[in-house]
Amino acid sequence: MRREQLFAVFFFLAFCFLFYQFYLILSDFLGPLSYAALLAFIFHPLYERLRRLVHGREALAASIMTTAVILLVIVPTFYLLTLITTQSVSLYADVSDFVTSGRIHDVMDQMRASRVGQLWTQIGPGIDALKIDIPDFALRASQTVSAFLVAQAPAAAANVLGFVLSFFFTVFALFFFFRDGERLVGAVRNLIPMEMATKTAVMRRFSDTLSAVMLGSAVTAIAQGVLGGLAYWALGVPFAVLLAGATAFLSLVPYGGPLVWLGVVAYLVIIGEYGRAAIMLAWGTIGIGTADNVIRPLVIGGRTEIPTVFLFFGILGGLQAYGFIGMFLGPAVIAILVAFARIFEEQYATAADTYPVPPATAVDAYPAPPARGDPPVEVSTGRR
Repeated sequence: MRREQLFAVFFFLAFCFLFYQFYLILSDFLGPLSYAALLAFIFHPLYERLRRLVHGREALAASIMTTAVILLVIVPTFYLLTLITTQSVSLYADVSDFVTSGRIHDVMDQMRASRVGQLWTQIGPGIDALKIDIPDFALRASQTVSAFLVAQAPAAAANVLGFVLSFFFTVFALFFFFRDGERLVGAVRNLIPMEMATKTAVMRRFSDTLSAVMLGSAVTAIAQGVLGGLAYWALGVPFAVLLAGATAFLSLVPYGGPLVWLGVVAYLVIIGEYGRAAIMLAWGTIGIGTADNVIRPLVIGGRTEIPTVFLFFGILGGLQAYGFIGMFLGPAVIAILVAFARIFEEQYATAADTYPVPPATAVDAYPAPPARGDPPVEVSTGRR
């Protein structure tokens, strides 16, 4: 092995080892760093405008943007999460009391006596044959949820300090990502051993996909949450804030938003409010459904160039692999994979198709075999 090859092997092994150690050092802070990077990416266009307004003073622009994100995004989000958590606890208490007090039997009797009971007379015997005790099943489910919440309470109390530290780390990193983000991205781009045009195309694909998915998902979630929350509140549905939050969260997954408002329609039908159920069904189909069918395609459009089936499973798989942030990283990873596949097609597959063929003269040097019935072809050897 030559000296240059030995040096190259040693260098790349040492570089990979140091990179792995760098990952181990930052592994406990990947959550705050990821959320800070995501927020910096979302609000980077506004940061660029603000930096021009303050005549290029990066530290001042980064401080103003960090404060604005805290006041306009983080604090309202934390307040909404607090309301949703409070209503979740109240919902669990009401469900437990509803089951343990035996009122579930009264509701089931009312269902059998209502118009919906006509369907029950048809499917009821089949359900009774399975010997399913619905009240007992609900009670056991309530007890299971209660035991889980009791077991998680000490962990939640212990995580308060961790939440405060994560919030501080996120804000701290957000400032520096605003101020030094472009230089960090440029340094990473310079390390990629590819041609500049190829590197630019890959990073542009990643940026376009991530921004399209994030913006489309966020706008759709907010729109569906607000439209659903207004309908739940206007129709007198209990726990409207919790249901609105659930509608917004599930709308992050394609075709997941209708699960909540269809459940509300079923609830209204069960309690005999057929008029309100019809209104909720119409509003969910026309209002909430339009937000998903119009806003998401309008914002995302063809920017991702990912088939819908891959986009759907990319969001679900990213959520399972990386947590909440994986909803946006999953489609971005798929988009980069598509970009690399196209680069391979352009650089290698196309080159293989244009592999030079032997010249025609080399083929013509050998005579073709005689056809059946033709006289044999005499080949002159130059000898007499």
